[in-house]
Amino acid sequence: MSCFALWRREEAFTLLEVMVAVAVIAMSFAALLGAQSQSLSVAAMARFESVASLLAKQKLAELEAGGFENLSGGSGEFADEFSEYQWKAEVKDLAEDETGIKGSQGMLKLIALAVSRDEKESIEVRAVVMAKIEPAEGPPP
Repeated sequence: MSCFALWRREEAFTLLEVMVAVAVIAMSFAALLGAQSQSLSVAAMARFESVASLLAKQKLAELEAGGFENLSGGSGEFADEFSEYQWKAEVKDLAEDETGIKGSQGMLKLIALAVSRDEKESIEVRAVVMAKIEPAEGPPP
């Protein structure tokens, strides 16, 4: 064998080495693709939760602004760019035995508000609202 033949043999890759390198690269790409897909899914869920919680806060504020006596359940859709989001509210009077607070009959209401998108994803928030307490007439004791 000539010196040139030895040098060329040492510098060249064998078919097995090339196949191992291609397999390692393919596995790396598959792992990266899976991570990218998962991160897109997590980002979409985070966006939904952020938007839905802000819309829920807005709707709770609207319900509370109507006054304690006018609180009632209902359902509907949000307008404009949030038209794919729906809401449903249920209002329930809280009894004394549910709260454990003596003398609270008729003073507390529970609002359960669900915000959903395309009936696939949803979040639910709950708020307890208290009736306005009027001060007693006359000077304090």
